[in-house]
This record gives sequence, structure tokens and C-alpha cells, in this order.
Amino acid sequence: MVFTRGAVDESIHEVHLAVVDAAGTVIARCGDAGLVTFPRSSSKPAQALPLALAAPELPSDELAVACASHAGTPEHRMTVMRLLERSGSTVADLRCGTHPPFDPATAATLIRAGEAPSPLHHNCSGKHAGMLLTCVLNGWPKDGYTEHGHPLQVRIRELHAELGGVDLEQVEAGTDGCSVPAFALPLHAVARIFAGLAHPAGAHAQALERIFAAMTSHPFLVAGLGRLDTTLMPLVPGLVAKMGAEAFYGIGLRDSPHGPLGVAFKISDGGERARAHVALAVLEALGLPLTPELRALAPATLHNWAGREVGGVRVELPLALG
Repeated sequence: MVFTRGAVDESIHEVHLAVVDAAGTVIARCGDAGLVTFPRSSSKPAQALPLALAAPELPSDELAVACASHAGTPEHRMTVMRLLERSGSTVADLRCGTHPPFDPATAATLIRAGEAPSPLHHNCSGKHAGMLLTCVLNGWPKDGYTEHGHPLQVRIRELHAELGGVDLEQVEAGTDGCSVPAFALPLHAVARIFAGLAHPAGAHAQALERIFAAMTSHPFLVAGLGRLDTTLMPLVPGLVAKMGAEAFYGIGLRDSPHGPLGVAFKISDGGERARAHVALAVLEALGLPLTPELRALAPATLHNWAGREVGGVRVELPLALG
């Protein structure tokens, strides 16, 4: 996709994309559908599956925040605290680190109060609180829960392979920004994970359905005000979405003209400003009508700070079928 300034193509973002059906068959692609890459936070629904399996009665808002890259608002933090309390854990047990909250109002409140952010403000604190509870419910130690050899992380790697329909050896491991393992796998395998959320089947169907329902029922908890996941999910019934760092995106579509689908794409240069444009382009290419509210998420024209039109966006997404 191309960002223009005047009549000149100023920036070009290369897109790799895979679309799979409920059986995991690639039905459309752009670029390299087999690209091995890190979904980053787009893995969070899969990382939350052990929690959903171990805690079938967990309230849906707490399951949603376990899948979240949240903005650190009071609502986010209170939900994370409830999840922590279920495992007898405290903020001190979180190993995600600390960063300023994504929510501008919350960040401004901290600055005015002269307070530093806590690990609760970290966008991954819900995931970590969910992991601590999963450890307790399975009789695993909480200590070392972020390490690659911990039983929880071993199981999560296995689930990436199982849900993605690939061999375990194809799931490569690194370390994420929040210190838990990050798993890299082929793009079509990540799309299959999201197809499994849209059309749950097999041994984990009930838990996957609960994750789908939690994320789509609590879109604010999954991200926050003005962020793509939170805005997109209510606008497209039957759609679940989760962003990942470095311009990764995963989408599950329950009701498309092609049946249930999973979509995963990676913008090669990590250009996150292109993400909404690619997401809408692929939805339109798959036959979903774009309402004015959807089109507003990815404006075709660019304006400067004075409000003058200075350029545009051209999305070239040639989907090859099969």
C-alpha cells in the first residue's frame, strides 16, 4: 500500500496476508502466505486458551482483559485486579514490566498527580494476571511463569502448533516485550488460529467460543477508546480482531460470503499506520460492505495540522485465490 504526498508516492508498505477457511485451507493470499513471523499480541487469544480451559466459570470481562492489549484506564486496571485476586496474587507478582498507559487521559492524570505508572498500566497486565491464575488452577508454580521452560509456556507453544495446524518444530520462539515467550509461525497458521475463533471446533471448541464471546462482548477491554480492535469489532457483527506489535493483525470472521474465515497479515516494515487501511481493504475484498463508519477508520486523504489536504492513501491488495 502507498502513502502519497502531492503527486509523488512517498511511502510504500509491503503487505503479506493469508485468508483461510474453517478447514484451514488458504483461499486467498497476498505476498507470502507462508511468511514465518511473530504475531506478537495477536497471539493473546491463543495464550488465554489455557485460562479458558482451566476456569470455565470465569466472568467474560476478565477473560477479555486476559486477551487484551489494554490502555491502562481505571476500568482496565480494576478488571485486571479482580483477575489477580482470584489467584491470590498481587501487582508485585506481575512480570510484565511497566510503561505509561496508552490512554492519554489516564497518562495525563498520572503526570498531574506526580505518580509513576505501575505494572497494572502495562497493556499486557491482563494476560499476565490470567497466566498467574492458570498456573494456580493447574498446580503449576507461579514463580518463573514467564520462562520458556515453564509448563504454561510449553503448553502455549503446543497450542499455537495445534490451533495453527503445523508441527511443533515450525513454531519458533523469541521473547516478547512483556517478557513471556513470543512464538513465530507461518502466516497461514495464524490465520487458522483466528478461523478457529470464528468457527470453534474440536476438543477446545467450548473454550474458544467463550474467548470469541468475551472479546466481542467487551471490545473496550480488549484495547481502548479510539483503538482499532475496540472500534472495529462492534461495527462488523461476528468479527473478532486482535492487533499485534510491529503491524501484525489477526481477524476472525464468523459471517462472510465465503463462510467462516481467518485472516492474518503482516506489514513488513512494521508501519502500524497502514494497519486499518489493510484491514478494511481485505474485508471489502472478501465481500463485506464498508459502511461510512468503517471507511472513517482509514481515510483515503491525508491532512496536515492546519487541515489542508496534502496527500492520500492508495491500497493495492491483489488477493490471489487458492
